[in-house]
Amino acid sequence: MVFRFSPSEVLEMAVELERRGIQFYRKLQMNASPRPRELFAFLEEQEKKHLQLFTGLRESLEEALTWSYDEEAMKYLGTIVENGILGKVLGDTLPSSLTLEEAIEIGIQVEKESVLFYQGFYPLMSETKHSILEEIIAEEKRHVVQLTELKKEFLARG
Repeated sequence: MVFRFSPSEVLEMAVELERRGIQFYRKLQMNASPRPRELFAFLEEQEKKHLQLFTGLRESLEEALTWSYDEEAMKYLGTIVENGILGKVLGDTLPSSLTLEEAIEIGIQVEKESVLFYQGFYPLMSETKHSILEEIIAEEKRHVVQLTELKKEFLARG
């Protein structure tokens, strides 16, 4: 079943996703060795920036965004949230204890699905605001690369 979300609900999901990302990366820092801890701290800071952006957009929805109701786009966003890792992150159903490798893999999946989620905003926003999305999407893609490199480094050490 696909739910419909209003623009404010979609932005609220984005805000909550960033909050959960901050918590996730903060938690990972606690037991990590120096190299992963440094990366997780960096990713936490990136999520904080995204949180500020989405909070600001939500608070000034009328000024900041020109939303058009696009039923297919809203269904797409709902499907991503309901059926993937983002739904688990937003629903708080991730395991409470993870190995570093599992945590990195979850981070990779969250960042990948975040890219898809934020790409789904394009048809809903005015073209003048697409640069905001492009910046966030580029950062999320960089996070995927960084986490993938960390995973390779971790696996190489055995």
